[in-house]
Amino acid sequence: MGNSVENLGIMDIIKNFFKKKEKNSKHALEKQKRRIIIWFLVGPLVLLTLFIYYPAIYQFILSFFDWDGFSKEKTFVGLYQYKDVFTDRSTLMTLQNNFAYFVVMIMQTILALYLAIVLDGNIRGKNFFKSVIFLPYILNGIAVAFMFAYFYNYDSSPINQFLRMFGLEGIKFLKGSYTDNFALAFIGMWRYTGFNMIIFLGALQSIPKELYEAAEIDGAGYFQLIRYITIPNIKTIVNVILLLGINGSLQAYYEPFAITKGGPAGRTNTFITSTLEIAFNFRNIGKAAALSFVLLTIIFTIIIIQRKLFGEEN
Repeated sequence: MGNSVENLGIMDIIKNFFKKKEKNSKHALEKQKRRIIIWFLVGPLVLLTLFIYYPAIYQFILSFFDWDGFSKEKTFVGLYQYKDVFTDRSTLMTLQNNFAYFVVMIMQTILALYLAIVLDGNIRGKNFFKSVIFLPYILNGIAVAFMFAYFYNYDSSPINQFLRMFGLEGIKFLKGSYTDNFALAFIGMWRYTGFNMIIFLGALQSIPKELYEAAEIDGAGYFQLIRYITIPNIKTIVNVILLLGINGSLQAYYEPFAITKGGPAGRTNTFITSTLEIAFNFRNIGKAAALSFVLLTIIFTIIIIQRKLFGEEN
């Protein structure tokens, strides 16, 4: 009897020992998981602070000073730089120039959606067409700009050389007028349409086919399927594409920089090329900072308006 009681006591001790060990191991595992999560959060936060938040705050502070970027002394001028930005006619001109990129971006989004809908169907060689349309996106931006600089050149353009073979006059793609901005924006359209098409294709393939089959049984036509099934189901992706497109159209840079240098007389200057020109050519870092912060404010305003239009509350 005594031995059995002693055995039960030993068994309880052993059980308690393993329970405590299991509890301690679970606790240690939870602590380890917590440390991993913290480190994964700390890394991106540090990088964001160093490379985004700090430069943005420092840029905002610089917009209140007159500084050439080299001298140690900075002269505080308050809101003078912002007043100079809003009263300078070149700022309005750059905004008008960027509007051309915005218009072409809308056309690009519509074209990408159309191509995605077509290539989502059962057509021959669709993988080949996907590859060909997507190919421009993987090319280097500056290389593409120089390629189009050759293409737009009145004397050496392959199209103009072909037309001259038949005694016809060449086409002036760059006329030194506002339409040059549309010609430059077309470069971005040619390059990014394939990328947007692939994004739309991914969204289209996530729509259950049963929805289309049920709608067809109810007598829905092709355009009704697109209007009432396709578009509502990819609304979020359309929102993202438009957001990226608006951001890109307002930050257009390499096309005018590589081809026209913002000329003639600033007719193809964009916000970014104008900011760089003010900062590095005219050595006015304060005004360049103010102009870039105005651009940031415009982008945030458009994002808020877009979210309201798409019915997003958060």
